[in-house]
This record gives sequence, C-alpha cells and structure tokens, in this order.
Amino acid sequence: MTIQSDAPVHGAVDDVELPVDPARRRRAALAEAAAHAEPATVGNRRGAVGVRTYGPGCVALALRGRFDRAGMERLRALSSEIEQYAHAELVIDLAGLDHCDPALARVIARLRIRCLAREARVELHDPPEALAAELGQFRL
Repeated sequence: MTIQSDAPVHGAVDDVELPVDPARRRRAALAEAAAHAEPATVGNRRGAVGVRTYGPGCVALALRGRFDRAGMERLRALSSEIEQYAHAELVIDLAGLDHCDPALARVIARLRIRCLAREARVELHDPPEALAAELGQFRL
C-alpha cells in the first residue's frame, strides 16, 4: 500500500497482531510494512512507503522503489506524524530502495535525528551503500 500524503498516519497505520517477544514483534511489523510497500516491486518501481506500529511508541517504516519528487513529498508529509508515533523506537527498512539521492538521505536523516532527540531508539535495516555512507552508517 502506498500511503497518500493526505492520509494521516493514524488512519494509515495498522497495529499488527504480534507475539510478546519484542524482537519477533519488530520483525513481524517490518514484514507487514514491507508487504504494504510492495506495489513498488512491479511496473515502474515508484517510491512506496509502508508503515506499521508494533507497540506503544514503536513504528516500523519500509521504503521501496525509486523516490521521485511526489514520493519525497509524501514521505516528508508523513515524517512529522511518524515522529510523533515513534517516541520509543523507529525501525526503517531500506532494503527495497532502488536509488538513493541526497534529498531522500536528508529526509531520512532528519527523521532519524528528530526521533533520537526525543530519545527514541532508531535502527536502519539494509541501507544502500550510498545512503549508509551519507548517514555515517557502516554496512556489515
């Protein structure tokens, strides 16, 4: 599912029925978020966003495809709401990105910094090498 810019996160985000174990909850929420962003895997691979909550203050965000100007605007519009929901933890799955331009790196960095400033734990999963370098992350 691609989230429309006029759809609030609380209307577009579904809590996932999850096990009690936090690590398993996180993995299940990431899988759900990625599944809802999967329309980007067919056709033109336009940028798609999937968002799921998996507990109080915990948000999983999956980005897929190639983000053009419209996709970037949707992601920017969602960022403030994601920040509000992710007051404990934000996990961002970047494995499905086709391309990372500097504008996308700035949006992700801003979201990450704002969540960290609110003392939320932030995890980036599988960022492309260019994005990892831009964000000061190391790929293992």
